[in-house]
Amino acid sequence: MGVCDNLIKKDIIPSCDGPIVPGIEQEGVIANRADVDFAATTFNSTRKNVIETLAMKSGKKAYKIVVYGGTPFTGTNIALATGTYRNTFTNTVNMVVLANSPDVCGDIIDGLANGEFVVVLENKSKDLQKEDNPGDSAFQVYGYYQGLKAAEISNDKYSEDTDGGWLVSLTETKVPKSALFLYKTSYETTKAAVDALTSAVGG
Repeated sequence: MGVCDNLIKKDIIPSCDGPIVPGIEQEGVIANRADVDFAATTFNSTRKNVIETLAMKSGKKAYKIVVYGGTPFTGTNIALATGTYRNTFTNTVNMVVLANSPDVCGDIIDGLANGEFVVVLENKSKDLQKEDNPGDSAFQVYGYYQGLKAAEISNDKYSEDTDGGWLVSLTETKVPKSALFLYKTSYETTKAAVDALTSAVGG
């Protein structure tokens, strides 16, 4: 059994050419974890936190998440979870569903309450100016290892944040890596691959 590499490998300095900016874009995708084809999903050969191909099973697809407003997906975060023998991370993805109807409750909310999910969100900070792998910071993946599960779902009829819709918080615990990114070749190629997740694969 090998010894895991727990060493830092770069200077800890800010980027002057491409400073980080906060925030997440308004549109992401969510997939039922059972519909992800993990056997066909591939990682970069040297960068172990970069997924090059996120595959869906035949006939399955992901679904769009659109959250409007100036701070979409507010509260989405990654936090260290201290363990006895090894530290891990907890991912939290927050969203609002600005609707409340029989179809929304039956097709979305009830599923979110009991399912496991993989979510891809697009960071506003994308590192497009880099010479090597420009745009590799754009698309971040949550729920790959353990699946995102409902931690809170609420419907406040007088909430000014949701206008009577639903507030949803999904969490993934015991995550072994601080972050996973989806990236292959370029930002444009990766964006097209993310968009393609919402189309059914094969038969």
